[in-house]
Amino acid sequence: MTSSALPASRTVTASPSPHTVAVVGLAAYARTIACTRYAKDADKAPDMGLRAELLRMSGEAVASFERLRVSAADAGVDVLAAAEPFVGALGDFDERLRPLDWYERLTKTYLTFGLLRDFVVALAETVETPLRDQLTEDTDADRLAAFASSQLVPAIGEDTQLAARLGLWGRRVVGEEIGTMKRLLATAPDLAASGADGEALHEALSQGATTRMRGLGLRV
Repeated sequence: MTSSALPASRTVTASPSPHTVAVVGLAAYARTIACTRYAKDADKAPDMGLRAELLRMSGEAVASFERLRVSAADAGVDVLAAAEPFVGALGDFDERLRPLDWYERLTKTYLTFGLLRDFVVALAETVETPLRDQLTEDTDADRLAAFASSQLVPAIGEDTQLAARLGLWGRRVVGEEIGTMKRLLATAPDLAASGADGEALHEALSQGATTRMRGLGLRV
């Protein structure tokens, strides 16, 4: 009598949803923008210590991208393919509101990447863990906040004209970047999970920006 071989058991991994793929792609692309931005800011830094710190943050953004790539691959997402549709989708960072000096440059970088992080975190709420945890990881977020505060808070506190100028500048940056993100949602509908509340997302972005500006001592 011949016995039939039992099929070997195997784990079937569900294909990632279009929403998951889109959020992974945006998060990955955001890390590449951060890497480039920190390096460009380093080139404009007023001293070598600031230059070195920004270059460290640029390297950390690359490392964060690699960690996301590995986690996404485990979940069945090709990061490079997922990120490709977003290349250029956020517009030309350098062309939008050109900073006049170091303080405007640093304010723009801090507020913009804070908004972008809040955007990804909000969109990733419906992505399953552990991938969600990797999506919302931002090892340079606290470091950028501390760096920006160390440069901006003393200068703003000592110069009322600078405070007024950066307050106006910050509001322009926030308005421009939130508009860019809303347009991105319209052109990449997979980013928003089913039933997502656009108004709630706008409120979350606005609140995060308000908190950051007030933390710097700027009027909102």
